[in-house]
Amino acid sequence: RSIGVVYPTYFDCAVPGGRVTGIDMAEDTAYARAQRIAVMPRFNCQDGGTVHQILIQPALRAATLARLTAIARNPSYQGLNLDFENDGAADRGALTSYVAALAKRLHAIHKKLSVVVVGVSEDDPQRSTGFYDDSALAALADTVFVLAWGAHWEGSAPGPIAPLAAASATAAYLASLPNASRFVLGAPMYGLDWADGGGSSDPGVAYQYNSIVALAHAEHAVVRRDRASAELTFDYTDAEGVPHEVWAMDATAVAALLRIAHAHGLATGLWRLGEEDQRVWSSSQIASR
Repeated sequence: RSIGVVYPTYFDCAVPGGRVTGIDMAEDTAYARAQRIAVMPRFNCQDGGTVHQILIQPALRAATLARLTAIARNPSYQGLNLDFENDGAADRGALTSYVAALAKRLHAIHKKLSVVVVGVSEDDPQRSTGFYDDSALAALADTVFVLAWGAHWEGSAPGPIAPLAAASATAAYLASLPNASRFVLGAPMYGLDWADGGGSSDPGVAYQYNSIVALAHAEHAVVRRDRASAELTFDYTDAEGVPHEVWAMDATAVAALLRIAHAHGLATGLWRLGEEDQRVWSSSQIASR
C-alpha cells in the first residue's frame, strides 16, 4: 500500500554489444498490476564503455531507442526507467539528447520515462558526475530517480554508505532546481562488508539486510549506530584472521534519509525490494497511498 511504482530490472544492455536483452517477468508484473502499482521496467546499463557506444554510435543508438519504445508498448507497463551509469562527463550532451529522443517517443504513445542519476550537491560538468545534466533531464523525463548514496562503495575504503550531511546537500540542491517535483530521492537498503581495509584490492561484498543481521549474529559482533549516517556498523575478524568492517542500512537509517527528502519537498524511492529491514514499512516516513 506504500508503493506507487516499481522499476523491475527486466532489461539489460549486452556487454560489449549494447543491444537490449531481457524479458518481462509475467508473474511479477501481474502481481504489481493487481496491487495497482505502476510498472516501469528498468533498462540497466552500468558498463561505461557500452553506455558510450549506445549514445554515440548512430546505428546502435537508433536500435536501442526503437527496442525500448517497442518494450514500452506493453499494455501492462506505464513506461520505462533508464539507468545509464559509469560513463564520463564528455557524454553529457549525448545522454541528454538520448533522453530527449526516448521521452519524445514514449510520450507519443502515452507512456512515461524515469531516468536514474547519481546524487550531487552542485552541477560540475568537469567531474564524472557531470555526465548527468540534472536540470535538462528533469525537463525531459517524468521523474528523475537520484541515487543519494555512494560515499563509500565496493571499491573504496570502508565507511558509511549514505552520510546524512551529503544527502542533505543533495536534497537542497535538487529542491533548488526547476521541476524539483520530478526528483525522487532514493535511499539504499543494503550493507557492505569490507575485508582488510577494502579498496580496489579487497572490494567490499554487498549484502541485503537479513544477511547482515545473520552475519553479525554469527560473528558475535558488537553492533553500533553511527551518528553521522544513522547507519549500523560493526567489526569482526574472520576464521583466517582477516579483519572486516561492515556498514549497513536498517529502517532507522532509511527513515533518516526519507526525512531529509520530505523536508525538502522531494518524493522518495528505495533500492531495492527484497530482504530489507521490514520495519521500514511501518516507518512514519512512508505514507500509505
